[in-house]
Amino acid sequence: MANNTTVDMSDGYIIFGVEDKTYKIIGVEEDSNRKNQENIIGFLSSKLWSGEEIPDVNVKTIKINGKEVDVLIIHNHDVTPYYLLQDYEKNVGKEKNKTVLRTGVIYSRVGDRNTSSAECATKQATEFLWKKRFGLIGSDEFKVVKRLQNIDSWYSTDEYDTIFNREYGDIRVERDCDYELEVKINKGKAETSTWVMDFPYLFTSTVNWNIGKEETGRRAKWDIFLDGRKLDISIYGVKATRQTYYHIEPKMSYLEKLDISLNEYSDSIQYYYYLENSVEYLAYKLFFKMQCYKDDQRCLNNAFAVIPVFKNEQEHTEFIEYIKIHKDNFKKDVDTQSVDEMFPFYAQTANTVNVYKLGKALVQWLDKWRFSWLDE
Repeated sequence: MANNTTVDMSDGYIIFGVEDKTYKIIGVEEDSNRKNQENIIGFLSSKLWSGEEIPDVNVKTIKINGKEVDVLIIHNHDVTPYYLLQDYEKNVGKEKNKTVLRTGVIYSRVGDRNTSSAECATKQATEFLWKKRFGLIGSDEFKVVKRLQNIDSWYSTDEYDTIFNREYGDIRVERDCDYELEVKINKGKAETSTWVMDFPYLFTSTVNWNIGKEETGRRAKWDIFLDGRKLDISIYGVKATRQTYYHIEPKMSYLEKLDISLNEYSDSIQYYYYLENSVEYLAYKLFFKMQCYKDDQRCLNNAFAVIPVFKNEQEHTEFIEYIKIHKDNFKKDVDTQSVDEMFPFYAQTANTVNVYKLGKALVQWLDKWRFSWLDE
């Protein structure tokens, strides 16, 4: 299932507790062979895999008509093909130590058909799995993400207006010179509040706050070209006057319907987040490494103190649901967050402080929430 050959890179699912032919819900409560996520990951980890990469799985239990059904999710990744470096043997009936899966053999799933344990994947399936590993198939976004993962393979010859990839010659990131937004962030002016609210991660250090006159924040745009085509995928970066590097903008969402009131803001408080292996997050790491090469600049990068990074959208959704359940404690924690290291004294009473407090609380709660899952 991990070696599936779906063109849309969809995950695979194995459902336990439903009869194959009748689709009758029988549940798994009385199944003596029932396995939880820890059992399955422990079993997979005990085998010797090529590249030391094991299939990425997790188990979800859902209730249908009062019965529990387990869903084993086999996530689709680009480290295929998976195969063993040691025969897998097990007792089968009266036979002992029968070889079930063989060393070096690639087993795959094409459509609804698995490779027989006595066979191997077809030439076409094997070729597909290797192409997926090298980022040669899939959607444009999948290919871009694959090329952004190795930030050491990128270089620029023109002060980062155009960035090329040494590993893949089919992609480039090019600045749109016709696009540039400038906003003055003078102390006391109305623009200051708007700019800080829109791009809070720029101001996670008091150094970036305006102390002088006529300081300006900038926003720029980079387009992505693949195989000579301009993709419908763009990267936006912002920087404060005192910075020499651009922060790549994360995704933005709202804490809606939480009944949380922070000063004049109510249930539509915006917050920012990244997703691992997203274009935005990988581009952030790339631009930061390429443009921020001085130690003093790195010290000013406190963006991840106010921006949570989720493994995927599913984790993001589950975490926000957790926040909703504990909204009273969460609000108290937001209210008591310190922003002394971020805000100059003259701005600490502004409503914009709430964006920072909210971001800090989200980052801290995400860490605690992940550890709480481990404890369970």
